[in-house]
Amino acid sequence: MKTCTVSEAKSKFGRLADAAIKGQPTVIIRGGKLVILQAYSLPDHPHEFDAVIEAGKQSVHRPLTAKVLDQIWKRGQALANAKR
Repeated sequence: MKTCTVSEAKSKFGRLADAAIKGQPTVIIRGGKLVILQAYSLPDHPHEFDAVIEAGKQSVHRPLTAKVLDQIWKRGQALANAKR
């Protein structure tokens, strides 16, 4: 999984979106928080979409300490190296 800052994502958003559609999500870091750009298939019914969004909003989130960010980075690098 790729990682980048918001500034980097702005300059290559089209390419990141294309990669996400192909199954290669990107983690965007802003102010110690993460945003994941990934493709999403819409459910058949609108109420299912609302339920998925609400479940994500209500889920428990891990604090993004320096240690957690380092673990994310290492995992991303390991995944990237495994795909080569």
